[in-house]
Amino acid sequence: MSNALSHDQLMPRLQVMMYVLSALAVLILMYDQYRQGLFTLVLSSAIAVPTFLFAAIFVYINRDHPHYVRVNYALVMILAVLALYQLPYHPMLMTHYLYALPLFGYFCLPLYHATFFNIIFGVSMTAIIWWHSDAPTAIRSGANYALLIGSSWCFAYLTHFKSLALKRLSLTDLVSGAYNRRHFYQSLTREVARAEQHRQPFSLIMLVIDHYAQLHELHGERALAVFLPQFVRRLQMQVRAGDDAFRVRDDCFVLLLPNCREEGAIILLERIKRHLQQPSWPPLAPIRLSGATVTRQAHETGTRMEQRLARKLEQQRQANLQLSAFADQS
Repeated sequence: MSNALSHDQLMPRLQVMMYVLSALAVLILMYDQYRQGLFTLVLSSAIAVPTFLFAAIFVYINRDHPHYVRVNYALVMILAVLALYQLPYHPMLMTHYLYALPLFGYFCLPLYHATFFNIIFGVSMTAIIWWHSDAPTAIRSGANYALLIGSSWCFAYLTHFKSLALKRLSLTDLVSGAYNRRHFYQSLTREVARAEQHRQPFSLIMLVIDHYAQLHELHGERALAVFLPQFVRRLQMQVRAGDDAFRVRDDCFVLLLPNCREEGAIILLERIKRHLQQPSWPPLAPIRLSGATVTRQAHETGTRMEQRLARKLEQQRQANLQLSAFADQS
């Protein structure tokens, strides 16, 4: 298994590093403000330093929990309120300070939340400058801020879209659209641990498309590329919302069924076979499916479940072949 950190694990660590560096940058800025005699700015900036450090500590402690992002909202609000409070007294300095908020917001907040906050800050900045200065300066500052919001939003959106696309490519099978084999083992380990912790039943269904190699030779790769996405979509229509389908081999699919007992898995398997073997699959003829189910036993690992499921399926297929041979002889 790879030791590389995932995106969800890497992001809080990057935020901790950024917050610590930002606190050091504010300390340097405070020293420069003190030398210039801007004592009110020194006091305002002094509030930002412990805010950054507290956010860094909070994010680091909660880096493996989803609620670590909550502190980012408070951090962005505090920084914006400090800048807007000092804006009438130091318009030039605070305007440039506010120009950094779009980049900062899109880095540590969700895309749409950061956009909402940045628009509010931009409107507030423009209104304050208009009230305390003049209209041309306010319009110019607001336009510059709007350009920064637009540029930051485009970059953040493209980064978010790229991240989703890469995640989808890494988790799904490119031909069928089902989850791939690598994600199957990750999900199987997670669901087994969850079933063990909550003492809930957990079942697997394995489906194999019979004579897949002959279908490939007869109809070709292009026909199967049309057939497999349709097959997966119809398969997903027969299962519950929380059940996932995985393509573990060219002809083999596995369904993960959390909180599902053995009798429920058997009924579901029969329903899937009934619905998927009946329709025609142009340009393919009606297909035949072999299937088997297993339910997790006490303290059984995911690997043992998969092995037991594969053996059970092979035994059922051998039994069906013997029955077919016996029927032909009769």
